[in-house]
Amino acid sequence: MNRTLFRASFSRALLLASASALIAPVSALTPLPPTRVTDAEALRLLRDAYSEKVKLKGEWTASAEYIAANTLQATREVCLDSGADRAGPRYLAVCTSFSEAAHADGGMVDLWILFDARGAGDKPRIGASQRDIQTGGWGSPGPVSFIEIGPGRIAYALASGYTQMGWTTSSVTVHHAEYDRFAEMLTVSTSLSNSGACDPETDRGCMRDSIDLDCALRVDRKRYHNGFHTLVVDVRGQRGGRKVERSIPIPYKNGAYQVPSAKLKRDGCNEGF
Repeated sequence: MNRTLFRASFSRALLLASASALIAPVSALTPLPPTRVTDAEALRLLRDAYSEKVKLKGEWTASAEYIAANTLQATREVCLDSGADRAGPRYLAVCTSFSEAAHADGGMVDLWILFDARGAGDKPRIGASQRDIQTGGWGSPGPVSFIEIGPGRIAYALASGYTQMGWTTSSVTVHHAEYDRFAEMLTVSTSLSNSGACDPETDRGCMRDSIDLDCALRVDRKRYHNGFHTLVVDVRGQRGGRKVERSIPIPYKNGAYQVPSAKLKRDGCNEGF
């Protein structure tokens, strides 16, 4: 083979090898499409985790070991479920209620994220979990709901309430898992009333001390930072007989929600009692 032909052949081979080297890593890094976590797979994972006869619909009795540890009869149910129709991770909450519990004793909530299978030979698995979060009262947990705190960022909102000496307050705590670990993002009070101690309709003298506020937490989808939406507390009601209507933003900065505690206490429902 002459030198000119050899150089041409070598250059062509080198070009093909270089192209293959560039293409291969990109192909290997192409994300696999999400799949669904079926009901059967969700039951398998939860039954392994609880060692109980878990059901996706209806209640079941907690294990004898769990009941003995808490000294109260306990029943569980899946109280929140993103469902099997949604591709990608499946989000669930399991609520535990106790019989004959006191007013101040809440129920328990367990949070679960089940990762879907990606690729041949892969199986759904537990991606993140948080157990025994106490909420509610009289042995029953408060309501649990989803809240999307950013594009594709599904979080859990756990509500709770309490009444004492004529005052009633409620709150919501937001839990979110980044990768495999849950974190408590923030807690804000969502209502505040002293109508049990001060009713202006029957005691006009207490009007200036009366409080009856609702503070709803919502997502502002037009504002976000580092993938997290700004949250807003909408305050409505009356304080001291004067109408209250304002919104208090809670921005996400420096890796956390910056809760304006002083402002929520002065203008919102975080006054407490």
